[in-house]
Amino acid sequence: MQESAATRALERLELFLYRKAARIVSVTHSFKKTLIARGVDGDKIAVVTNGVDMSRFKPMPKDTELVRELGLEGKFVAGYVGTHGLAHHLETLLDAAEMLRGQPDGAAFHFILLGDGARKQALEEEAARRGLDNVTFIDSVPKEQVVRYWSVLDVSVIHLRKTDLFTSVIPSKLFECMGMGLPVLHGVAGESADIVREERVGIVFEPENAAALVEHLQFLQWDRSAYEGYRAQCLEAAKKYDRTAMAMKMLEVVTALER
Repeated sequence: MQESAATRALERLELFLYRKAARIVSVTHSFKKTLIARGVDGDKIAVVTNGVDMSRFKPMPKDTELVRELGLEGKFVAGYVGTHGLAHHLETLLDAAEMLRGQPDGAAFHFILLGDGARKQALEEEAARRGLDNVTFIDSVPKEQVVRYWSVLDVSVIHLRKTDLFTSVIPSKLFECMGMGLPVLHGVAGESADIVREERVGIVFEPENAAALVEHLQFLQWDRSAYEGYRAQCLEAAKKYDRTAMAMKMLEVVTALER
C-alpha cells in the first residue's frame, strides 16, 4: 500500500488504541518488539503464540487407503498443506521436484501440495509444462479430513518468500506438524526458524533455495536416526504449544487486569 492521508489517519487511530488499551496480546515476540519500537509501553504487552489442538493433531499411522489412492507406495513424501498464494512461492517446491528427477535416488521422492489459492492454477500448469509426475496437487478438503493427508507425509515443507516481511510471522502449521510428530523442512526466516532450531523439530533452509530443500530432504530420507530424533522432538515440543496451555496463558493475561 502507498502512504496516503487515509493510511496515516488509520495509523494514528491504531496507536491511539494501543495507548488506551490496558493490555495488548501479541502472537509473536517480533510483533511485540515492533510495537515497542513504535512507542508502545512494553510492560503491557504479553506474548501468547498460536498452538495446536492436540486432540486432533496427533501421531497416527499412514492412511493406507489414501496412500494407495495417491500412488505413494514406497515413496518418501514431502508435503505442503495450506494456501497456494503469492506469499508462499511454491515454485521452489516445483524446482526441487525437477532437480530430484535428475538424480539417481530421485524416484524415491514425491511431493504433495494440498490447498487452494491465487497461484494454484499457475502452479499446476507449470508442473504440467515441466512434466513433473512426482508432484500431486490436491484441492482443499474438509477440516476433519486434513489429518488423513498429514498422515501420508514423511516430512512437511513450510515455505514463504525470501523477504524481511515474513521474519516476524509464525506459520500455525508449524505447531500442527509438531502435534503430528512430523519433521519440518522450514523455508521461512526469522522467529519461526528460531523455534524450529531451538525445539529441534526439523531443518531450516534458505527461502527460495530449492537445492537446499533437496539436500535436506535426501538427508532425512537417508538418515533414519536423525529423522526419528526430529519426530520425537516434535512430540515433546508440541506439549509446550498445546492450545489448552495457550488458552490458560491467555486467561492469566486477562484475569491479571482485575488485580
